[in-house]
Amino acid sequence: MINTQSGSTSQVDGSDSDSSIFSFTVTTPTVSYSDDSEWMFDTGATYHVCPNGDWFSNFEKPNGCSVVMGDDHSCYIEGICIVLVKMFDGMARKLKDVRYVPQLKMNLLSIGALEALGLEVSIRDGVLKLIKASMFILKGVRHNNLYYLKGSTVTWQVTTSTIQIMIVPDSSI
Repeated sequence: MINTQSGSTSQVDGSDSDSSIFSFTVTTPTVSYSDDSEWMFDTGATYHVCPNGDWFSNFEKPNGCSVVMGDDHSCYIEGICIVLVKMFDGMARKLKDVRYVPQLKMNLLSIGALEALGLEVSIRDGVLKLIKASMFILKGVRHNNLYYLKGSTVTWQVTTSTIQIMIVPDSSI
């Protein structure tokens, strides 16, 4: 964004000249990786779900949608968005259609939703692999008989700074 203001400055010889002041606003995203919440693979989940609203930047707000938990109580879906995860190999993957459900205690990756996208699921020797066309897409490791994503969530923080520059025409040029 550029704002321009015209002003008048007094030069050493006492004459006035027109000057312009430009104001630039710079928005810089800062990428960080969250290790505080793990993603657990779940064969019983219909959707990918996440209780952390800070990971959602622009999300669609569904009207009156809810999910039913294993104990038959309902929790409202407050948003649907894409969440980025950085994998163990440094690649970033997009998790699409992630439901924001703040009442949950854990991030869940739906094995059924991933398989419906054409990913092959392989579980062997404590490692869960999701493969498409012989390429590893997602990987999980077993801990206490549950499989957790080997990766971290990418979060975006936006910082804004404003710089003002005054341009004074030089009559000697």
